[in-house]
Amino acid sequence: MAIPENIADVPFAIQGSGQGTPAATSVHRLFMAGGSMVASTGTDEPFEETTGERMRSDRYVSERHGAGSPEFYIVPNAVGALLYGVLGAKAVSGSADPWTHTFTPASSLPWLTFWRNQGALIFEEVSDCKVNQLVISGESGKPLRAAASIMGLRPRFATAAETTASVETTNRFLHYHGSGALLLEGAAVASIRAFQLTISNNGELIPGDSLRPIDISEGALTVQLTITKLFLATSMRNRLYYGGASPSNDAEVVSTILELGGSPSVDFLFTRVAASPGPERSLRLQLPRVTVAPYDVQPGTGNSPLTEGITLDALEPSGSPVPITAILKNGLSAYTGT
Repeated sequence: MAIPENIADVPFAIQGSGQGTPAATSVHRLFMAGGSMVASTGTDEPFEETTGERMRSDRYVSERHGAGSPEFYIVPNAVGALLYGVLGAKAVSGSADPWTHTFTPASSLPWLTFWRNQGALIFEEVSDCKVNQLVISGESGKPLRAAASIMGLRPRFATAAETTASVETTNRFLHYHGSGALLLEGAAVASIRAFQLTISNNGELIPGDSLRPIDISEGALTVQLTITKLFLATSMRNRLYYGGASPSNDAEVVSTILELGGSPSVDFLFTRVAASPGPERSLRLQLPRVTVAPYDVQPGTGNSPLTEGITLDALEPSGSPVPITAILKNGLSAYTGT
């Protein structure tokens, strides 16, 4: 009997004892909305010898590790574990539901264990994982998505599915849950029809004396936000190239970077459940300091409204190591490992 391709879920948990000790059971579990499962992978290479023949005659296993890029719909609890995984620092406040979790960058990232449950047939456990990249995106009329790029050191075979955690499907966020609360320079921009926030650690697998890599190194942290909105005024483009919203005739291009104002420059708030009736379920993404990358607006042959695609690159604020803050309100009192 053929196995349907849509039988799959991804359990995962923070490793409470750090590297080398897999989580005993899952704490979060999600259905996939796209991407690839976290699973065993690796490379093999040919033996390159002077055989005098045109083809290689043998190959060897070079290395084995775990990797995957699963994509999920954003739900209030599990997204916090992913944000903690990609940023590395967390703080919690509150004495009852809702609790407020604040995630910020750290110099090192937590270790996680991921499981693969696919087709009621393929089961694997990949421990000593790190979230190398997390992409949070939204589009008008559609759910918010989180795409996680996972690197893992220790894939292992499993004989059965990991089902300790229940699949979280309640209170999925949609793009319109940010209505009136998507702020640039402190002002709401109602015409934002799509956005993509990419948080990347640019990590690297570190090889050693074994088949598997021995560590994962965090690289340079980069945070980039792209937005698509109606082109309603030339002021931002004028500021970018000519140094002011309303430049004079014959103004020359400027050599200064355009840094957006506001405190913070970007403040996106998505409220799935408001404080009343509550308990609140919300996600807030703040970038205190961003610069605008060069861009242009091109005509088309149809009659659709002009739109502009703007790319914002986050910089570390002066005197502060916090280029991004994610604030999540949900029903969990803490994010701890097993």
